[in-house]
Amino acid sequence: MKNLLYLIFVLFLVGCSSIEEWENSDNIYRPKQEVKKNYKAWKGKVMLSIEPIYLSTTLIGRYLDKESKGTATGFFFRSKQGSVYLVTNKHVLYGDNFSDDNAIPEIDKIIIKLHTNKNNLTQNKTIAIKLFKGKNRLWKEHSMSDIDIVCIPIKLDKSKFVFATTDESLLDASSIKISFEKIFIMGYPYGWHDSLHNLPITRIGHLSSPFGVPFNGNPFMLGDVETHEGMSGSPVFMHLDDYVTIEEGKPNKKNLGQSKTILIGVYSGKPLWEVIDKKTKKTTKIPHSLSAIWFGDLIKEIIGE
Repeated sequence: MKNLLYLIFVLFLVGCSSIEEWENSDNIYRPKQEVKKNYKAWKGKVMLSIEPIYLSTTLIGRYLDKESKGTATGFFFRSKQGSVYLVTNKHVLYGDNFSDDNAIPEIDKIIIKLHTNKNNLTQNKTIAIKLFKGKNRLWKEHSMSDIDIVCIPIKLDKSKFVFATTDESLLDASSIKISFEKIFIMGYPYGWHDSLHNLPITRIGHLSSPFGVPFNGNPFMLGDVETHEGMSGSPVFMHLDDYVTIEEGKPNKKNLGQSKTILIGVYSGKPLWEVIDKKTKKTTKIPHSLSAIWFGDLIKEIIGE
């Protein structure tokens, strides 16, 4: 596997802020007093218009003891057995050397913030999740060390927290014809988000390699979408309208008036491409907006249920 992953990734972690620092930062947009007054009139209608998928992600604060190690993104996934996992990138836990066989985690806990009132998204609670029990690691990762995904088991009380989960039904696209479709990545660029309602930011782009085809033999696709630091671990979705289904031995069926959202994978960063001049041996980095999207089916392989 390692000899296949010849691409070097620019890993998108924010290394200079904690959740608390971002929420108290002058960089965060804060509404004027008159806007806050108007907000009270429509506050209770937020849940009527919001897509539940917005509640499937969370800002992750990375910590080693009490020291902040930056922020990243994660999302909730429910297995067939009903277990809930927080999915994010492996490098969120390990750092740049995540694929090394002897890689050592950089952090020992993460902090997330969850909604507590379905009728008022401004009400939230921060909770800490320990990554170790003694010396034992509490997360699950792939047997191939290069796979940049981890699944962290998490128990959340539905009576206390409001959240949505993705599941295996969103991974099933085997019978759908997918060509040049838009993708959208939900995350927390530079830790920035709608801090008032605790909601992520969505970036929209397109697939740059054929859907489901391992790019150069690696279990990820490429997407052309502008991303930023702090979005490591973001879910990548595709929304299909009037989609076409394929069944062997039968004509393609167009599902007019129907729509479907699928989870195509997990975003991890931008491949770093370099060109080496044969004469001067000078290396030149090529700027681009392509991103690696690890196959969503890897989540099932990791949790093993």
